[in-house]
Amino acid sequence: MDLEKWRFERVKQVLRDYPEYDLKIAKIEESIRYPHKPDDYASDRRGTKTTPETATETLWTIQTHDAINQFRHNQKVVSELLEDCGVDTETIIRELYMRKFPRYTMQGLVQERKISCGKDKAFKLRNRFFEELDKAL
Repeated sequence: MDLEKWRFERVKQVLRDYPEYDLKIAKIEESIRYPHKPDDYASDRRGTKTTPETATETLWTIQTHDAINQFRHNQKVVSELLEDCGVDTETIIRELYMRKFPRYTMQGLVQERKISCGKDKAFKLRNRFFEELDKAL
């Protein structure tokens, strides 16, 4: 089963973003906890009815925020798949898709003996991982 191009690209993007999910979640939570409010020049007048959010409402907003939940789901799925896959597959995924500046190509991983299989087998391992990740997303 070959993945459609958009599915393949989506999986690659999820893997590229995987190391930064904690930072992204923290940024969104911070923006919810401490929202930017412009100066209100009329705040000294009567009649400005602003009610601050309670802690419960803030926590509820964080728990139900769609982007945070999506990031957490993606992070959980990728980490579970990386635990279940073999050493060669994990090396391929981490080196080619999770590093900010990859040092090797698939051919380079095989030639430098970073993985203990041939190029065809390596592509099969990568494609199988991508298919499993696509199903889980």
